[in-house]
Amino acid sequence: MNDDEGPAGGASSLTGPAYVRHSRTAATEDDEVSGRWIAVDESGWDGEQLYGRSDRHLVLGSIAIDDISAAPIVERLRRDAGLTQPPELKFGQFTGTRRDRLAVLVDLLKPGGVLADKASVFMVDKHYFVAGKIIDLLLEEHAFNLGHNLHAGRFARELARTLFNEGPRALGQDCFNRLIATVVNFASMRNRDGSQVNVDGLFDEIDRAWAQSHRRRVTAILFDLRTTRLEAASYLHALRDSDPIPTMEPLIPCLNGVVGDWSAKLGRVSALVDEQKVFTDERLDQILAVSSWRPGPSGRYIRMGGDQAARAIVRGVSREHPSIQLADLVAGAGREVARRHAGIPSPAGEQLRNAIVPLINEHSMVPHDEPGRFANAGTA
Repeated sequence: MNDDEGPAGGASSLTGPAYVRHSRTAATEDDEVSGRWIAVDESGWDGEQLYGRSDRHLVLGSIAIDDISAAPIVERLRRDAGLTQPPELKFGQFTGTRRDRLAVLVDLLKPGGVLADKASVFMVDKHYFVAGKIIDLLLEEHAFNLGHNLHAGRFARELARTLFNEGPRALGQDCFNRLIATVVNFASMRNRDGSQVNVDGLFDEIDRAWAQSHRRRVTAILFDLRTTRLEAASYLHALRDSDPIPTMEPLIPCLNGVVGDWSAKLGRVSALVDEQKVFTDERLDQILAVSSWRPGPSGRYIRMGGDQAARAIVRGVSREHPSIQLADLVAGAGREVARRHAGIPSPAGEQLRNAIVPLINEHSMVPHDEPGRFANAGTA
């Protein structure tokens, strides 16, 4: 496939051997080889820092549009919103005192709007993401070593939801928050030498939480977690001695989910993502490979072929790609709705919620299956 990949020249801030193959400067255009182009951007990203941040949610905005089709929409937005400088559209230009500008964006995204059937919002509750990692890194590995598959019947997901939804009441909010923070510090790449949290420190916190729990289902999960010391030591050893994909980096699995969902919906797709340091050539190759797998019977994954397999994932800079600028608007709008949902006053979120909630992906990494909950304020 010729997608004009190569170093992005002076436009890119990423240099070095890890960023050679998958940077794209040329405009994207749907065709028989690439399929439909999907542009992706994020808002609220803090890397592996998943606890104690200003934004509780990470939002990936994506839009099924190529640069050729996006360019006139960007120009229309600039004209209707009275934006003359700078030349690159950003969500922040539509907020503040200029509520009339935000109304222009609402008109494009609301049901029946020009972009409504092309846009998607993928929400990630960072604390729930950590709860899921507690299950995946420890209990799922422990079960696998015993010949069991916790992902069969989505059992692992239900364990994570139980721990997340009932944990604060079972342990008290302070104890639950301490458990989340300890797992983040243990599993992050910066803990390679175990200087932040060693295995003993992790299990001191798990034992403390187990002793304090007063809800049966949470107590049972914590009791099982107390048997996973071997898996924790193995994880820390692998973290020290290899260069794995950062386990606590949510952008990687989320991009995989976004691309996979668009592929399942549209068939053959290619993705253009706003560049981030974490998106090295090797990791984009891995995301592309994994995005072609779908959950199958008994929790097993099935590799899709033909038109169900994504064709390419490349990175670009937004000032060169109007489709990424539109994805930035979708992501920023989603972030404001998520902030309102988390109890942070957001006039923009109030104005945007009716347009954004219908766009929220049902497979978002949140502790429920009801995207409509994001219409409510102060309930996260």
